[in-house]
Amino acid sequence: MPSKTLCLFVLMGTIGAGCGGSGPTGGLDGGVPPIDGLRSIDVQPANQTLIIDGTTPATSVYKAIGTFIDGSKRDITTQVGFRLADTGLGTFASARFTSQTDHGGVTSVIAEAGPIQGSTGLTLMFRQRTNDPGSGTLPTDPGGKFGGPPDPGRAPELVYPNDGVLVPPNLGKLEFHFRPGNGNTLFELAFSNVATDVKVYLRCASPLNGGCIYLPDPTVWHWISETNRGQAPLSITLRGTDDNGSAVGTSNSLAMQFSKDNINGGLYYWTTSNGTGIMRFDFASSTQIMADKFLDTSLTGGTCVGCHALSKDGKKIVAEAGGQNDGRILLLDVARRAPMVPFAQPGPSIFESWNPSGSQYVGVYGDMGATNFNLMLFDGASGALVSTINSGCDDQHPCDHPDWSPDGMHIVYVKVGIANTCQKMHEGAIEMVSDMGSGVWSAPVELVARVSGKNHYYPAFSPDGAFLVYDESTCTSGGIECNADSDPSARLYALRPAAGAQPVELLRANAPGRTDGGATDLTSSFPKWSPFVFQRTAENGSRLEWITFSSTRNYGLRNPPPGGTEEPTGTLIWMAGVDPDKVSQGADPSYPAFALPFQDIDTSNHIAQWTTRVVPPVP
Repeated sequence: MPSKTLCLFVLMGTIGAGCGGSGPTGGLDGGVPPIDGLRSIDVQPANQTLIIDGTTPATSVYKAIGTFIDGSKRDITTQVGFRLADTGLGTFASARFTSQTDHGGVTSVIAEAGPIQGSTGLTLMFRQRTNDPGSGTLPTDPGGKFGGPPDPGRAPELVYPNDGVLVPPNLGKLEFHFRPGNGNTLFELAFSNVATDVKVYLRCASPLNGGCIYLPDPTVWHWISETNRGQAPLSITLRGTDDNGSAVGTSNSLAMQFSKDNINGGLYYWTTSNGTGIMRFDFASSTQIMADKFLDTSLTGGTCVGCHALSKDGKKIVAEAGGQNDGRILLLDVARRAPMVPFAQPGPSIFESWNPSGSQYVGVYGDMGATNFNLMLFDGASGALVSTINSGCDDQHPCDHPDWSPDGMHIVYVKVGIANTCQKMHEGAIEMVSDMGSGVWSAPVELVARVSGKNHYYPAFSPDGAFLVYDESTCTSGGIECNADSDPSARLYALRPAAGAQPVELLRANAPGRTDGGATDLTSSFPKWSPFVFQRTAENGSRLEWITFSSTRNYGLRNPPPGGTEEPTGTLIWMAGVDPDKVSQGADPSYPAFALPFQDIDTSNHIAQWTTRVVPPVP
């Protein structure tokens, strides 16, 4: 970070609000008095890198040199207040800085007097050496065993997470999978960049499928995630040797990055475990480790509950019961976990999406016994049919897979190309209608045209409504490989919601991992969005959105879950970061995907629907 001198006559709220400091009058709480004639402040030393070594804090004494209107310069250290831009990294006692000792980072040192500020960069390199508590007995001074000669034949291989992955700091349970290499019994996992020098010594304590799985304990996760919130990528490497340190093999390098913001909101997904049902996980919880069962078949007389949609505030859920050619609906009060109306009274409907206020949801039903093939608007409290949007759908080309935009002004949907059921349709096109006011909706606008041999389906608006993501799969025979159910070739694309807009493939999110053997048919389907726009990096204005989807891709070394009648391999819920500003540029906006660690990996999981918060049960 370059040294800079700032001359500010208005103290920006984003810099000064809530920040402590110390100066001649006790810091910003009482205000640091202005200095007559002061024009600018130069903070010294410039652009330091200090090391937090183990439990020893980094310290430094700073100086402030003032430049005055007459051109003179003098030491004004005792007349200014010093503070950090990131106050979580340490404190000042007058001009003396002392870091905390639980993480590092990159920040600025700010000196100020009245409205005049100056700043310089500060990098706090966090250095730690630790033994994995799950690895049993390790040699004394295990780091000393890695001084032997290099041996490429012993090189371990890091296979998960995927290179370049971006994760939220509060994910917590990201696993690292590796193949151990020849003759290695002791390993050194290194996390490094300008602010990080963390090494973990471990054994292959959790062997699986010819490799090993390491899960960082909460302390290690805190070190690397808090040091690197919104910062440059971490480089991750693994070295292997034997207990005698006879030779050392070094793995491939992986890059991993942390977003600046934690992710929050609630996630509800459908699973085939325990007789099927809907599972729930609260990202805002500091105690929940695994998803819990929210809804089973007890409220539907034993009928399975699957496709579902949450109101944005998390208070209501509408869920399909019985699957295709059924159309029965469970409309549920989430807090009471009780039906709002008797089961199966609303409907028929099969796929739904809520408006922003939760007062209505849009549904479709083009299956057995259908009489209305258009978009249907239902009352969000009673489930009663309120109105129909005449979007030109019929029994041969019913409407399917609706999604209501975050601002409530648009509904995007699939117009079925070859009818079967709404769950299993072929050669879909994607269209959109817009609210014109007074209950009037526009004529459909075609966003993605029907193409022979292609299927377009599952459109979902991004949380800012600026674009949508949808699936495209390739049909070879018109059979089950392209019926919008478990299409192996399904890939994710982004598109601005305007006629003639060009789609952009989410190449990194679609890409296979190292254990997929180069396979590209990974069934990347059911895309759904976290409802928030987050900050991606420490740079103001950077934006980040999170998408979840189902996929049959390999979760590193772990065995995939069993599949169903159409797909021998089941799906897990995967998540990827998306830079929304790249969509309008026509560039791949995605980051490589990672498996959500709180799901049951022995079952097939689908349709991860989001809400802004998890509504607690009524006492």
